[in-house]
Amino acid sequence: MTPLMAVGASVLLHVSWNLLTRRTPSEANFLWWIVGLYVLIFAPFSLPDYLRAAAQAPELYLCVAISGTSNGLYFLALRRAYTLAPASAVYPMARSSPLLIAIVEVLFFGHSFPLLSWFAILLALSGLWMIASSAQDGVTRLSRAWTYALFAAAMTVIYSLSDKLAAVNIPDFRAALGYVCVNFAISWIFLLLEQKWRTGRWKPATIPPVYALIIGASGVGTAYALVIYAMRALPAAYAVTLTNAGIVLTVLLGIVWLKEHQGWRQRLIGSSLVVISVIVVSIMAD
Repeated sequence: MTPLMAVGASVLLHVSWNLLTRRTPSEANFLWWIVGLYVLIFAPFSLPDYLRAAAQAPELYLCVAISGTSNGLYFLALRRAYTLAPASAVYPMARSSPLLIAIVEVLFFGHSFPLLSWFAILLALSGLWMIASSAQDGVTRLSRAWTYALFAAAMTVIYSLSDKLAAVNIPDFRAALGYVCVNFAISWIFLLLEQKWRTGRWKPATIPPVYALIIGASGVGTAYALVIYAMRALPAAYAVTLTNAGIVLTVLLGIVWLKEHQGWRQRLIGSSLVVISVIVVSIMAD
């Protein structure tokens, strides 16, 4: 599987569970369920592969601790932002991290990017902002949540760079799945504590539909592992930029399937900018 194919498969899986999240009542705490179930389902056959890799490269333990913690904080920040503004406004802003990732890769990891790549990353950032502010009161609503959205973006920078460092020591896809299991086990502790603090219950009040749990639990970690697998050959900034194709699909499906018609013209223009960015980065990465 090529890196671009891995990212493409990741995008499709990511869109599937993300749309289900938006269709599930908030009291069900869908992320609590699918992150925990992913660990339970995938750990038995993938964790040994990760542990063997970590025995050869102990830095994988540090990477997974950093990524798991930053992922947990990312989930909490995103959930808080969703209580202040709609997901359609918050999520694109939270995914605007490739520019920061590229800057850190240049300053601290010695990577260099062609001028065209910088243009593509900035184009994607512009498109994401257009999508985030597409509703008539989008800017007003986002102003209440932007600090949490930007904090989520900062956590994306941290776990993406940590995952990039881990990727060079992950030998195969099964080991990547095991790495995500440990990562998500740490993140789930944050979700568990937040669930207890917010509701007084350790477990959500309702259970999502079985089909949603199956799709969500299968997709949430597998999509993540595919990106890490692709990072073995791609810079982190490229990998995360390419995953923004999932936002485009989510926007289109939101307009057609979820009937989210408010500001649809601006969202389509923003999506077009992201598509151009993804195409350029795909060419540069190939």
